[in-house]
Amino acid sequence: MGDAVDDDDNGLQFEVLAAALRSEHKQTGDLLEFLAKMLETSIPESITISRDGWFMSGNRPVKELRVSLDDNEYQIHRGRGSNFTSRRAKTVRGVVLKTEEIPMDKCVDEILMQLTKLAEKNATARKALQKFVLE
Repeated sequence: MGDAVDDDDNGLQFEVLAAALRSEHKQTGDLLEFLAKMLETSIPESITISRDGWFMSGNRPVKELRVSLDDNEYQIHRGRGSNFTSRRAKTVRGVVLKTEEIPMDKCVDEILMQLTKLAEKNATARKALQKFVLE
């Protein structure tokens, strides 16, 4: 019985992570910025962030986010206004086999699902993600 509680405590649930992300989106209106901060803190070696604006400016929104998880690379690009383009690329040994455009919600959900799986195996990523969920 104690093992089930430990598993629940240690495993970061996808639904909790997704709810935290959606809640932040409602409060700030910038899902991409919050997602970038979350990923930068939890898996900095797996992401690349490009920002818009002058480098000394206080407001430099995320223009493009690239996330490499397992055999997938996800790319979210901010266009003008609130237009976003999301892609998933399947890679094997560094070679891109297939790239497809996918809806933003699906892209974010897949990133969070992969991140949840990673957090189950990686204590550092799990602690960083829990910090975002609890804030």
